[in-house]
Amino acid sequence: MDLIKELDKSGENKDQIIATELLVTAKAAVRTYAVALTETASPEVRDVLKRQLKQAIDQHGRIADYMMENNMYYAHNIDKQLELDKKKVKTAKKLVKDK
Repeated sequence: MDLIKELDKSGENKDQIIATELLVTAKAAVRTYAVALTETASPEVRDVLKRQLKQAIDQHGRIADYMMENNMYYAHNIDKQLELDKKKVKTAKKLVKDK
């Protein structure tokens, strides 16, 4: 099964899928840098990790802003976000079922 072809048939927005994956990855990077920062004793390493953490936070913010501006993410409207999430679950179930 070619996932991209199946997504095209489902009508799912590929840009939204890619942006969501980027957002999740950016959030994971923030957590990873924060944990690493708490685990290091070296001032030099702490400085590097602080810079990388700030960059990761900024990147997450840019991705989230892009998604909100393009109606892909509703951080300030839980009802709309739940509606969108339910649609994604329905699409995922259909893709698995049609497999």
